[in-house]
Amino acid sequence: MVTFHLDTFLSGHVFGFVMIFARLGSAMMLMPGIGEAFVSTRARLFLALSTSFLMMEVLLPRLPAPPESIATLTGMIAYEVMIGIFFGTLLRLMVGVLETTGLVIGLQTGLSNASVFNPTLAAQSPLPSAFLSVAGIVLIFITGLDHLLFRALVGLYDFFPPNGNLMPGDMAQTVIQTVNKSFVLGIELAMPFFIIGLLMYVAVGVMQKLMPQVQLFLVLVPAQIYGGLTLMAVTAAGILTVWLKYFDSTIGAFVAR
Repeated sequence: MVTFHLDTFLSGHVFGFVMIFARLGSAMMLMPGIGEAFVSTRARLFLALSTSFLMMEVLLPRLPAPPESIATLTGMIAYEVMIGIFFGTLLRLMVGVLETTGLVIGLQTGLSNASVFNPTLAAQSPLPSAFLSVAGIVLIFITGLDHLLFRALVGLYDFFPPNGNLMPGDMAQTVIQTVNKSFVLGIELAMPFFIIGLLMYVAVGVMQKLMPQVQLFLVLVPAQIYGGLTLMAVTAAGILTVWLKYFDSTIGAFVAR
């Protein structure tokens, strides 16, 4: 006959819930669409608590036994928080691709001074950056990539098992590589604007040399803005599609195992 002790049951499940919440809550604090500044703190906390509760059935067998000392428990919780922040930081760096692309587009189209409030950063950003950032967040939820994010959170336990080694060197190297890839991709997505801008400035330079008495700057600015907006309307779908593939492939690496 098997007997269950209530204190043992409660202590084990409360410990498991705290461990799961430490990692998932830290990651969701930075997760795109959920960790934004405009999202209510109470709503974000309720979502993290409910998600941690729902994932207990899956993740509880992967957790170690409750420790006997407070120091060990504190170290285990700190480890889970660091892993969650690490994963959330990677997500933020991938969303930053669109911000970089928008900054370059703003410089090339003369819209760098046209600043609006960017809800993803809770700060003022050029108009192209705000548009691409918000469009990217919307597409994550429209295409179902938000489900992939939660699957990646579960798959994260394969790469970083509870009470394991933190590996700060490998984590720092991963962040550096993600920053590098994100910056390069952001510049590559804005390359059509670089090419058109270069051709335009070369043509204007030649015309100014031929007609020095004409103030071509007054003609260039409206044409630059109108042409930039037209080019952005043509290339926006392609920019967001390439970024979604990059986002999907990077997050999918945590699920494929």
